[in-house]
Amino acid sequence: MKRFVIAALALSAGATFAASPYDEVYSIITTDTKPSADWHVKPVFVNRVDGQNSVEKSKHVVPPGPHEVTVDLHPRGGFHEPTQHTFKLVTEPCVRYYVAARTESQVTQAWEPIVRYTEPIGECQAKFKVAAKK
Repeated sequence: MKRFVIAALALSAGATFAASPYDEVYSIITTDTKPSADWHVKPVFVNRVDGQNSVEKSKHVVPPGPHEVTVDLHPRGGFHEPTQHTFKLVTEPCVRYYVAARTESQVTQAWEPIVRYTEPIGECQAKFKVAAKK
């Protein structure tokens, strides 16, 4: 009986660890936390990608291709509710995307999501033999 239980646990553990987003070519969509000299650029919280909540704080590992990204911006001066936008983003293989918000002014809630910058993911490129884009 003990051997049966141990074998069943081993099989279920193997099935749990078998499907990882890092097993195939991937992209990462994450929050840009670098301070900006432009006071219009604010950090956002990456809430969902393709309707799926993140398992890691504000970081989503996704396959390359088109995605719907939902981001939240904290409330600003005099407002009490955060605001949310959904935008389309086409990701390239082995690239990390840093998203932020560009506000229109300090006194309104109007803003648009932006990809502030991208960077290649070296370990992904090496593992899957993906050439860096120039």
